[in-house]
Amino acid sequence: MANQSTRAIELADNGGHFYRADFQVHTPRDTQWDGDRPTVTERDAWASSFVSAARSQGLNAVAISDHHDFALFPFIKRAAAAEQLTSGALVPVREQLTVFPALELTLSVPCQAILILDADFPEDRLNDVLKALHFDPIDANLDVLPQTVVLPDSGDLNDIHAKLDKNDWLRGRYIILPNVTPNGHKTLLRESFQAKYRDMVAVGGYLDKPIAELDRQKYAGEKRILEGGDTNWGSKRLALFQTSDARKADFSTLGQHATWVKWANPTAEAIRQACLAQESRISHDSPAMPNVWVSRVVVSNSKFMGRVDVALNPQYTALIGGRGTGKSTVLDYLRWALCDQPARATEDDEVADPRVRQRKLVAATLKPYDAHVEVHCVINGITHVVRRHANDGTVHLKVGEGQFENAAEAAIQSLLPIQAYSQKQLSSVSIRVEELLRFLTSPIQRELEEIGRQRQEVVGRLRENYGTLQRHRDLSAEIERGDLRIRSLAEQAQSLRDGLAGVSEEDRQILNGKSGHDDLRSAQTIWLQHVEVAHEHLADLVASLDSSLGDLIMPPSAPASLSVEADALLSRYTRRPGPVAINNRTA
Repeated sequence: MANQSTRAIELADNGGHFYRADFQVHTPRDTQWDGDRPTVTERDAWASSFVSAARSQGLNAVAISDHHDFALFPFIKRAAAAEQLTSGALVPVREQLTVFPALELTLSVPCQAILILDADFPEDRLNDVLKALHFDPIDANLDVLPQTVVLPDSGDLNDIHAKLDKNDWLRGRYIILPNVTPNGHKTLLRESFQAKYRDMVAVGGYLDKPIAELDRQKYAGEKRILEGGDTNWGSKRLALFQTSDARKADFSTLGQHATWVKWANPTAEAIRQACLAQESRISHDSPAMPNVWVSRVVVSNSKFMGRVDVALNPQYTALIGGRGTGKSTVLDYLRWALCDQPARATEDDEVADPRVRQRKLVAATLKPYDAHVEVHCVINGITHVVRRHANDGTVHLKVGEGQFENAAEAAIQSLLPIQAYSQKQLSSVSIRVEELLRFLTSPIQRELEEIGRQRQEVVGRLRENYGTLQRHRDLSAEIERGDLRIRSLAEQAQSLRDGLAGVSEEDRQILNGKSGHDDLRSAQTIWLQHVEVAHEHLADLVASLDSSLGDLIMPPSAPASLSVEADALLSRYTRRPGPVAINNRTA
């Protein structure tokens, strides 16, 4: 029977995650819609096709932001809730396409802005939002909206906030993002709008184009304003949402310029909080998830908390609770299971050496119950489970679908290095060299090990190359000495021939022709070497043919009338040729 600590259970994941969102999406009622417009009876079918298109574009959330109109939002909301998996089951609620009700506002500043409401905002109060803006809802049965007009008595962005906040049912359930597109239509970034920008309560804005456009040299001034680097504009920094301004019937621009936003619940307040912490909650590229992370901590039993089973988020997890609720205890269990070994201190110094407290904690709360701690980690998509027993401190490791096997503490430390400090420890990190070194190297331990491995490979190759270089130098020197000896002997031989007395002219011509004879002998040697190589190749070919012909047999199913002819043919090709001879004559 499977151990209770490793049973397959579903833990509720209510933490924050990144969602790919497009906050400016229009419907066929938009006056600038490009393509066919569905009739009233075709709106459900169109909404279903819209949801499918959003999914195919990799979107997790959209804001339906027609000009002063919510008419088609309910259709898309229902279509998202009715989306099905390939098995025919409904898509789980947390995985459904998130649909925000929104409005594109044209203010009298003049400026355009997008108002986004909570995703679960009551549909029966959407028209009340329009009335709060002093705008009468447009007939929902119309296929096309009338020409867009400026909202009456809209004022600037702060005036709109003040007007909406008068309604208790609306306050805190919306966010307004002004258009801050450089050179955009009715953008807030225009001459003489410094005061409007500086004093507005908005913390974010949207772009009708990709944010990469801000890197162009001609937009350097606008980029500096949006980053809060221009004092004339109040040094006000805005969180930016790139949008697609999608309004085509073929959905070709839907999700073209989307923004990744992190939230736990899809509300306007969550978007506002993302704007306030844009470095960690807003990304214009796909967020990079860690390759190594702790997914779950399981304590089979403990003295005060009993069984503990906690699922962790791959992005960020905080344990929150009052004093004495076990926050530090869970982290100590985690450190102990992963064999965390900080720099050594005196054995009884409980402040500087957390191992003392850790040892006492395990002995008092886990050992009496024969408990163990499991830490589930994901490394490059593969689950690793480390289990450590309180009785003897032994460590077992399970990789993927394998079985638990004994593991050394050093192996766990190398595989799953962690950084963990208590509040009191942090004060001593900067004054202890060993601890400071661990603090700096732990996050990049794998990279350091890879650099060390590559360094050893380079050292080995350098030694090998140096040995090859030395052999080359020695051979080059030997060749040079041989050439010198040859030239010297040749000169000596020529001198001896020239000095011979009593030699006839005919004999002298024969002696002078010795170099030609030597050249011919060298050429003959080369020729014979080529012939020998060809002979070896021919011999190998003959052996290969013999082996192939030996495998030729008469098929049992061959007709008897063809047996004689087939036997003759086989005999002809299996007859061995005579030996090949080479006459190595010398000159």
